[in-house]
Amino acid sequence: MPVGKSPLALYDQTVIRRPAATVDPAWIARTAPGGHISVPIRTGYHPAVPLTLTVQHNGVASGRFSPLPISALPWEPGCPCGLGPADDAAFFVGLTLPDIRRFLLHDGASGTHALWLTSPDGSWAEVTRPHGVAPRILQGGDRRLWDEVMQAWRRWERLGRPRSEQLGVTVTPSARWSWAHESTMPIASLR
Repeated sequence: MPVGKSPLALYDQTVIRRPAATVDPAWIARTAPGGHISVPIRTGYHPAVPLTLTVQHNGVASGRFSPLPISALPWEPGCPCGLGPADDAAFFVGLTLPDIRRFLLHDGASGTHALWLTSPDGSWAEVTRPHGVAPRILQGGDRRLWDEVMQAWRRWERLGRPRSEQLGVTVTPSARWSWAHESTMPIASLR
C-alpha cells in the first residue's frame, strides 16, 4: 500500500510475481525505506528462487533467498559430473555464472544423461554419461564452460555448501552483487 496519496508515492512492499534475472533499480526507488521487495530470481542454470530485499534509507537494498523446494534433480555426492551440480549447488553456480544457460536431457530408455551449457559468446559444453560409464566432456568456444562450472562448484564446497537461504543479494546505486553467509562476503557481481 502506498505511504502517500500522490502518483509518486512510495510503497511499503513491492511484490514482483514474474521471475526476473536481476533486481530492477526502479523497484528500489519506488519502495519506502524499511519496505520490502519480493521477487523470484532466476538464473540460466537454475529455476527461480524467491528473494526478499529490505530497502534502506540510502537507496541500498539487501536480502536473502528463500529455502529451495524439494527438487526432483538427482544428486551424486562428491561428484557433480553426472548431471552437474544440483539443488543448492546449482543455484550457487547460477548466481556466480549468470550468463551460462543449462539444459538437461535424459534418455529414459538407455539411461543416458546429457548436460548442455551455452553462453552468449558462443562457448558451449556438452557432458554425456551413459548409465554406468564415466562422463564424456566436450567444450568449444573461447571459454571452457564446464571448467567454470566445476570451479564454481568447488568454491561452493569451500564455502561450506551454503544453502539458498544462506545466499543473498545487495543492490546499491552503483553496484549489485550476490553473497554467501553475509553481505560482506561477495561471490559475484551481477548485471
